[in-house]
Amino acid sequence: MGAGEDAGNATITLDGQGPLYKQIERAVRMEILSGRWPAGYRLPSEHSLMESLSTTRATVSKALSKLTEAGLLERRRKQGTRVARTTETHAVIGFLDVRQDIEGKGRTYSYKVLRKRELVAGKATAFWPAVNAGTPVLALTAAHCGFDTPEVLEERYINLAAAPDAAEADFEAEMPNTWLLARLPCTRLRHTIRAEAAGAAEAERLGVPVGSPLLVSLRQTWADELPVTSVRLVYPADCNEFVGEFNPLEP
Repeated sequence: MGAGEDAGNATITLDGQGPLYKQIERAVRMEILSGRWPAGYRLPSEHSLMESLSTTRATVSKALSKLTEAGLLERRRKQGTRVARTTETHAVIGFLDVRQDIEGKGRTYSYKVLRKRELVAGKATAFWPAVNAGTPVLALTAAHCGFDTPEVLEERYINLAAAPDAAEADFEAEMPNTWLLARLPCTRLRHTIRAEAAGAAEAERLGVPVGSPLLVSLRQTWADELPVTSVRLVYPADCNEFVGEFNPLEP
């Protein structure tokens, strides 16, 4: 379906997990992120969704309102609900697609989990004040590889109060970003980029000298008021750069 087309008899599939409005929210979000519902695409009416999902209009409206607040949808009286035209740009600026970058250089990509453990939020997660001390957290250390050689290191913390199934997930089969976005909407994102010097462990894994410059992407996301994940991506600075472009006037 192209931009500007209407949904017609399009349907969505719910995952059966949690409150119904959350299931609708996740299902619509995945249609948008997958590209099946592009910018400008008009969603089925609330009444149509209500009937096809056997629920109330209030439940459907709550789900769509959450996605509108997140900037994914535009709702206008008598004109229906459409996918916001800024969706793709926000996704590019907010989320770094490491796999696409590596494959774009002609290298075979793989994601390797180096360490996975459960811990309790406290001193180890002091950098993530949004998560209350005592909250169960999954700590994940991984490497984004090209031809099996680590090119980007990842340190990720997942709030298990938000995504309890993450403790058993196979993140080498389905990467954490994809897994989380399929279950929880990202309604708020904080992204910081800074320079650091390589420590001994990072230098060894990336094959660079100790003390060499690194580019570090720090990202924290929320679903409504619930903190979901904190991610630190580490790149060798001599062969990487971050570029973002936002053009609200582009058709």
